[in-house]
Amino acid sequence: MTERLTAMEIENQRFGRRLRGYDPGAVDLFLRSVAEEVERLNREHGEMLEETGQLRRSLAELRSREETLQKTLVTAQHLTEEMKERAVRQSELLLQEARMRADALLKEAQDRLTRMDADISRSKIERDTFERRLRGILEQHLALLDLRREANEFDNLHVLSRSVGSEAG
Repeated sequence: MTERLTAMEIENQRFGRRLRGYDPGAVDLFLRSVAEEVERLNREHGEMLEETGQLRRSLAELRSREETLQKTLVTAQHLTEEMKERAVRQSELLLQEARMRADALLKEAQDRLTRMDADISRSKIERDTFERRLRGILEQHLALLDLRREANEFDNLHVLSRSVGSEAG
């Protein structure tokens, strides 16, 4: 006999007969009942083995999914951190670039202001020089006008004195 009894083995089991032995009909009935129970248990056992196999496969699949999800979560966390770091670096670069542009614009504005101040100073010097020259020219013209007036007065006196001298003569 095998370790596990099958319903067929139980049903086909025959015992030798002896005098005063068990009632063969009762033994056959009991063996049939035992065979049916063993058959039911074997079927149940087979179903349970199949269900256990399915559950193990499902468990393995779920564990695989869980592992995949954990890996995905870790990857997502790493990507999130990398994206944050990249965003921080990029914002720092943009800020630095903006500061550099602002500094360049400020320097350019300061340079223009310095040039404008120099131009204003030159213009003031040129204006002062022009005013001095103009004053000088005007003073020369005034002096010439004064001389001309004096010369006219002298000529008028000279003409008067000639006329007074010719009238006296």
